[in-house]
Amino acid sequence: MRTLKLHIKTTLLASLITVGMLVAALVVTSAGIANLERDDDKELAEIEARDLAQHISEMPAPRDLETLISTANLIKGSRPNIVGVRIWERHGDEFIEQASTEQSVPGGTLSPETSELLRNALASRVVSTNPDVSDKSLYHVYAGTFDRGHLNGTVEIVERFDSIWTVAFHYVKSVVWMSLIAVLLITLGTYLLFRRLVYQPIDRLLTAMNEAKAGNLDTQVPTQAVDELGLLTQEFNSMIGQVHEMSRERELQQNTLREKVRDATTELEERNQQLRETNLELWRTNRRMNELGRLAAAGQTAAQFAHEVGTPLNLISGHVQLLRSDLVRNPLDAEARIRTIGTQIERIERIVRRMLDKTRFEAELSPLDITMLLRRLCEAMSPAFEKRRIRLVDKLGDNLPLIAGSSDRLQQLFLNLINNSLDAMPDGGDLTISAAVEPNKNGKQPRVIVNFADTGLGMTPDIMSHIFDPLYTTKERGHGTGLGLVIVSQIINEHGGTLSVESEPGRGTCFRLAFSAIQNDLSANVEYAALAGTPD
Repeated sequence: MRTLKLHIKTTLLASLITVGMLVAALVVTSAGIANLERDDDKELAEIEARDLAQHISEMPAPRDLETLISTANLIKGSRPNIVGVRIWERHGDEFIEQASTEQSVPGGTLSPETSELLRNALASRVVSTNPDVSDKSLYHVYAGTFDRGHLNGTVEIVERFDSIWTVAFHYVKSVVWMSLIAVLLITLGTYLLFRRLVYQPIDRLLTAMNEAKAGNLDTQVPTQAVDELGLLTQEFNSMIGQVHEMSRERELQQNTLREKVRDATTELEERNQQLRETNLELWRTNRRMNELGRLAAAGQTAAQFAHEVGTPLNLISGHVQLLRSDLVRNPLDAEARIRTIGTQIERIERIVRRMLDKTRFEAELSPLDITMLLRRLCEAMSPAFEKRRIRLVDKLGDNLPLIAGSSDRLQQLFLNLINNSLDAMPDGGDLTISAAVEPNKNGKQPRVIVNFADTGLGMTPDIMSHIFDPLYTTKERGHGTGLGLVIVSQIINEHGGTLSVESEPGRGTCFRLAFSAIQNDLSANVEYAALAGTPD
């Protein structure tokens, strides 16, 4: 919708005010004129009533009815506001209609109040009243007729007064012409005034603003009048000058900042290159240290293993020699010696297992796609799932960031968790394996989250407090060693990850694993370092 211009809005407002004032003046003036005309009409009606009453009083008795009616019609036609003339004759205390200009049947009587006023009136007094309550515009004038000084009748003249709006209508044409001329003059004067004093200065300001918007901050607007628009022009010139000066200072600061950023970028690139070289050298040093540590640990373990296994082997050797001679001679002693040999063999097994745990070295970590590893593992386990009536729910995300890990160690970890879930669902169920990335929080490095959730038997809080204790198991004897979750915890620690468990009896268990994602730069460094440290 098109917006009206300022001078049109001003013209409309001034015109509405002018027309409103003219209408108000017309109403006030019409009211005054109506009151004046009403007073004149009342005075004329009283004079005519008095003259008519005097004329009828002088008529000889009996009075001719035709003469009375023609006289009344003559009075009615003298002025347009007279609506009726009646002549009343007195009979006792009542006044009975004798003649009238209206088409009515004579014989009506005056109201008691009007009759009382007429009987008490003097000879020269005119009584005015309005018995018609429904029509306030009618005015009744009564003048008594006398015979030898006695009141023998009355003359009634009924006159209708014009309303204020009727009087105003007589002047409405003049008011309309005056309003049109006033609106025309206001429109013309407002347009010329705004064009000279408002539009031209505003156009100059807008032109200067467009030039400043286009980049010309040297523009200035000449001041031609000392008024509000002139003050606005001066402030605009001052503002443009300040903006020009600030823009110049900003350009200087930007140039200085660009130079500093360029120097800082160059220095940062040099530092990054030094950091890459240092990381590579650190990787090689750690690799050599791990190799030396492995050799030292292997030697120490071999010596300890020989020392600890020697004793039970000696015992086993002695008991075996004695057993040969006791098999026939004393079977009970032979059975006891067999139990002793079994105990020592179990001890050797524990020593070997402890030695293996001590010689387990830190796995070599390299960039690894954990989603691909999980999918290959699920494909390999599909026969076991079908045999156990387990439905696998795959929620593995795509394009997840890599992690630093060992595929062999992680495969062992995932297999232990899957086997635990299978054992927890002897009658079948659902196993949901999901992998997703956890976004950065508070500037921390993003993590890859892996969940193993089953719908199995679940665990009580008491059992959950012991699941990571070595040799602790709730499975039947011969079906569990109590080392599966211990190994899971060790592998998680080797990879710098975290492990949490949620379980509820009858609702299943969920293991949540979190691994730190590696950034692109770090991934490249790890791969490069692994290649550089691999022997030919």
